[in-house]
Amino acid sequence: MKAMGLAFATIIVIALSAAVVLNSFGVSSAERYASAAVRLN
Repeated sequence: MKAMGLAFATIIVIALSAAVVLNSFGVSSAERYASAAVRLN
């Protein structure tokens, strides 16, 4: 049970750090798929 809790905590840390890194690079689906014909609000 202790190993599973540690694994879940590790997954959460990896997911959050990946989100921070990708946001710092400016990678978002809105920016990726936007074109002159697409208006995003």
